[in-house]
Amino acid sequence: MGLFELEFEEYMHYMYLPVRIPEGNGVSDVRVPRRLGFASEMIARAIAIEEQRNNRWDYVYLTARRGWATPGNPLNRPGWHSDSFGKPDINYVWTDRFPTVFAEGPFEQISNDHLRSTQQFEEQVSGNDDIRTVTYGDRVLMRLDSSVIHTAPEIPAPGGNRSFIKVSFSNERWNLAGNSHNYLFDYEWQMFDRAPIRSDPARANADAV
Repeated sequence: MGLFELEFEEYMHYMYLPVRIPEGNGVSDVRVPRRLGFASEMIARAIAIEEQRNNRWDYVYLTARRGWATPGNPLNRPGWHSDSFGKPDINYVWTDRFPTVFAEGPFEQISNDHLRSTQQFEEQVSGNDDIRTVTYGDRVLMRLDSSVIHTAPEIPAPGGNRSFIKVSFSNERWNLAGNSHNYLFDYEWQMFDRAPIRSDPARANADAV
């Protein structure tokens, strides 16, 4: 969906920061905190693509991470999975180094059960020769729906700085404890403990209750 040369000036960990939410009889304008302004062009591009596709979303969220990735700690969720498992949400992802690994091919009879489905992804990626694993170039913005199976990469020793951006579109309020708060909006959401449902992709990946 485009090539973006983003420059992070600091380490950070923003998780599902709302940058557009329902307000009045419609949705708000896009409000990006100043220190995340470097991602504004990417957010605008993702919103424009969704509008071109006539997709209407109540919420837009921004995840922004930069840190020192090491073997065993890629700074993102390990294991084969799909974002927003079982939901219509859309996610745009971008990395500057150590790109996301995708599994492309025919997955068969995937269970709706969140535990069994992740096991099936693992089994079919390793056991089906028709499924191949691929990566794409650094700094490329990609659009993912919930059918896109992927995993965080294996980070080679000794590791290195890695930056990650995700722009998420949903019609649900993502209100699990630990998600970032955007103080450019005047809102108070009841936040729910993520521990009891974090292992359930159908809810935890959407981070909605």
